[in-house]
Amino acid sequence: YFMSRLTMEALVTGCQIFLLSILTYFMISFQMNFGVYFATCYTLAMGSTALAVLLGAGLENPDMAQEMLPILFVPQMLFAGFFVVPELIPVWLRWARYLCTLTYALRIMMVAEFEDCDPSNPEANDNCNDLLKTVDADPDDTWWNWIILFALFGIFRIMALFVLRSKATKFY
Repeated sequence: YFMSRLTMEALVTGCQIFLLSILTYFMISFQMNFGVYFATCYTLAMGSTALAVLLGAGLENPDMAQEMLPILFVPQMLFAGFFVVPELIPVWLRWARYLCTLTYALRIMMVAEFEDCDPSNPEANDNCNDLLKTVDADPDDTWWNWIILFALFGIFRIMALFVLRSKATKFY
């Protein structure tokens, strides 16, 4: 059941993200490669669904799980550096950003979009470099960000599987 659901989720999510990516990529007129944009959006979506499946597996009531989704996803926007600069987050809370899939997806997209700014304009180049520093996006760490994004997806899915398995053995 778990694998068939994952397969169907992957296909449906892929179709949804492909359509969304085509619309947003050309409307926003990104500079990055479309393949990088789609792959990042798709991996972020799969990681987010894995986190949602983990939450749903841990709770008895589906309505309660749906009500708790903002508790998972709103902090991701805060900790990822999307709205709040990571240096403004209290030191004792900064560790949470390393558990957020949005952190790594944001870093990948920021590097893809702003790594090669206008070389003839040093001011634009400085702005792009400052933007990358703001979210701790290092072009040399892009592959690490991909690996961690895939790892978080796998960890969240495996944890959900173990939670479901423990609930099933407890039930019978």
